[in-house]
Amino acid sequence: MFFNPSSALVFMNKLMSLVLSASLLSGCATYKKPSSSYGPKLDDPHYEVRERAAQSPIYNIVPRHREQIRFYDFPHWTTWALAGNDGDGIFGEYSGKNPYTANINFKGFCSWNARNPMHNLTFYVIGTADWKRHYNFSLMSMEKGVGVKVFSNASKWKRGTRKTFDIGFNDFKPYLKIAPPKVDVYLGWRKNGSFEIKARPDLRKKLDKQ
Repeated sequence: MFFNPSSALVFMNKLMSLVLSASLLSGCATYKKPSSSYGPKLDDPHYEVRERAAQSPIYNIVPRHREQIRFYDFPHWTTWALAGNDGDGIFGEYSGKNPYTANINFKGFCSWNARNPMHNLTFYVIGTADWKRHYNFSLMSMEKGVGVKVFSNASKWKRGTRKTFDIGFNDFKPYLKIAPPKVDVYLGWRKNGSFEIKARPDLRKKLDKQ
């Protein structure tokens, strides 16, 4: 999703209000396994940052992973959906080869959530990112130098294929991409099953014209 700084601030204020409200209700509920058990291996080159993240008290409010949550623990399910990130952690400590930030605090938590808002909600609650197999079908697509294709299996498209227009279904849910000059617009469920609404400048298009 794409946010400008002012809208991101408003969003985070509202999100944090919901998270804190849910946290007041979750004080008596315990996890099936502690968040510290998701810490790094001893030979991890970023052990210090990732271990501090695993020990963060924020994980007492926002679960590290859904498998920790008891089925009746609605408050923790709420914070998990709104502010959790099963894949990368709530600080982005596992977002790639390097952690997103070394600031394992509330500021780092807010920064990562503003960058990746409602990850678990869009990936696993309304999304199907955890499906072992994905189904990608394009009703119609357009690609520069190729032309128009109709009724194609998008799962077989080559990696890096850049469509200027695509409308179809991913995991049986609708998806639309429009890529006019200088900007890309996405709406719906992506090939990996996650939901997105995004409008962002495409720097590669600008570079191509230089």
